[in-house]
Amino acid sequence: MSEVPVFQSPSFDNTHLLALPVSSAVLAAVLAAVSADPVDLRQLAGIIGRDAALSARVLGVANSTADPGRTPQPANLEATLAALGPQTIRTIATTAAVYQTFSRSHGIPRDELDRFQRHTLTCACLARNLAKTLAYPAPDEAYLAGLLHDLGRLIIAARHPTALQEVRVLGQDAGDIPALEQRLFGVDHCDLGAALVESWRLRSFLADAIRFHHQPTEALRGAHPLLRLLHVANLLNQGDAPGDAAFSAADRLFGLAPARLRELCAESAREVEEVVADCGIAGPAPSDWPTAPSASVDGAMEQTVRDLLLVDGARAEWSAADDEPTLLAAIARSAAMLFELTEVHFFPRDPQTGMLHGSDPGWPDEIVVDPDGARNSLSRALRDRRLCHSLGDGGADAGVIDRQLARWWQREGILCLPLSAAAEPLGVWVAGVTRTQLPRLLAQSPLLERFGAEAARALDALRQRECRMNRVREDHRLLEQQRLHAVVHEVSNPLTIMRNYLHLLALKLGEPAAGEDLRVLREETERVGRILRRLAEADDVEPEKIGCNLNQTIRDLARVLDDALCRPRGIRLNLQLAEDLAPLARGCDALRQIILNLLRNAAEALGQGGAITVTTQDQINLQGRQYVEVAVADDGPGLSAERRAHLFQPLTSAKGGGHAGLGLAIVRTLVEELGGYVGYRPNTGGGAVFTLLLPQ
Repeated sequence: MSEVPVFQSPSFDNTHLLALPVSSAVLAAVLAAVSADPVDLRQLAGIIGRDAALSARVLGVANSTADPGRTPQPANLEATLAALGPQTIRTIATTAAVYQTFSRSHGIPRDELDRFQRHTLTCACLARNLAKTLAYPAPDEAYLAGLLHDLGRLIIAARHPTALQEVRVLGQDAGDIPALEQRLFGVDHCDLGAALVESWRLRSFLADAIRFHHQPTEALRGAHPLLRLLHVANLLNQGDAPGDAAFSAADRLFGLAPARLRELCAESAREVEEVVADCGIAGPAPSDWPTAPSASVDGAMEQTVRDLLLVDGARAEWSAADDEPTLLAAIARSAAMLFELTEVHFFPRDPQTGMLHGSDPGWPDEIVVDPDGARNSLSRALRDRRLCHSLGDGGADAGVIDRQLARWWQREGILCLPLSAAAEPLGVWVAGVTRTQLPRLLAQSPLLERFGAEAARALDALRQRECRMNRVREDHRLLEQQRLHAVVHEVSNPLTIMRNYLHLLALKLGEPAAGEDLRVLREETERVGRILRRLAEADDVEPEKIGCNLNQTIRDLARVLDDALCRPRGIRLNLQLAEDLAPLARGCDALRQIILNLLRNAAEALGQGGAITVTTQDQINLQGRQYVEVAVADDGPGLSAERRAHLFQPLTSAKGGGHAGLGLAIVRTLVEELGGYVGYRPNTGGGAVFTLLLPQ
């Protein structure tokens, strides 16, 4: 670990991963997977894990943040993808596809690339199967080690295109390869790949496993299991069949018998054959490799890249839209530009009734389509979630609605493209088409479907923004209502005094004491004026810097929310507040926002009926600091495992649901700004408990 690596020569930039070739089939599969709704991260990790260069790029981007205090992450592709999110993954894949399509400069022979990919995939599968056999706790980490162990060879080949062939021909033994590379290129792939992985600062011995996988077996006795696993996997994959050196290493490092190793090799070979068939990797065996490139795979990638660029251009047309009618009009313009369709209309789906609604100034009335009603192309597209048209079988499949729309638009038929986001149907785009247009449009189905997916995302994102704005406005209204309640309560006290003194004044008129009573009345009247002025000028008042009475803040807000949210739903709101709490140092306004969001989320989770309980407790010591605990518990359905996995992150679906992600994201931000902590646990007997620790 302390050696000064020779690869710091400017001839080798081991960070330029875009220069490394990626399987076109893998890129196309990734782009298709990230366009799905919802995105299946496990499936996506399986696809990306077929290609060493793309896997390295994903891990590099995920661990590239310039944050010296960042916690090192485990070497796990699925966890990495979850942290990045579908949009970032799509950008990584799109960047690689565009670069590879328009910059074919690596010059590495296709047959050598196929050999490399087959070797790394086999080594990855062997490492994972060995890990499972030996009960290594992170088999996915072992798979990554096998996939990336020769990444340095690909980096060298990007600079010297014949490097893979030269080393294969001249290298007589696996242990000789690093020394041979040093003589030929001034660097070896072990140090080159290890340095790259080290820059990602993973919580793993992955870099060391790559650096030392060509070391003698004896040198690795007692080393970390990952180093030994990769060493054995690589030796098992050095020829058509495992040799004595591999069997000896496996026996000395793990005590594995040759019979078991042969079983693992056969199992790994079956896994690899399934993958290479999907990826278009040539050759059923290492001795039989065609040299001609796969024109069909590369042609498909060019088509995919062209479609991506066209749709990205359309998205630029939509980016300025700040309301739904403007966005829909921009999407219709884009459809006219991309597909030369002049009659394009959106039929949004009503989430409450499931009906499709369409309107146009030229129509006699609004058209409402019942998906469960008579057969038509709109219902078919919505139900099957695929492109449909009304011109099949000579128009025999056309419904009444299809014929109406085609006649109004003066076309022979209609083409229907469903839009959905997060598995929730949003509606159907309907275009008037002729029989001469239809073959061209059907040939453009992949582009149409990609266009529809991006349009759905844009529409869903806009609705999400509007939902957030509505929620902010509603929160502001409820908080303002709470503030007005407090002011009215404050005003009532001097008004009561005024009424009492007026009564006394009536009895004492004419007596000397009346003057003193009138003075008191004047002072109290002036106090009412000051309170009312403070209410009118509330927006200009400096934030209060005195301590915050937690219990009083909760009681004041609970009175409003009990009337506005709980009682109309039949929900009981219980307060169990510890007495004599020390005031909080700051944050009354933030606290009101936090409690409001937690109570609102609990009410939405309960629906009708049930109970919400708010408790407070002090003298909580965490790492030597005193905190006050606030807990908001409900007895509702609780949270699913999928929801818990993304807790305190904003949701991407407009579908809604209990304990909404938007509110919890706000809570987390506000609590952290106050220097506190927020957590979740299941409620005993069902439901959810959200706990706050706020500094005193």
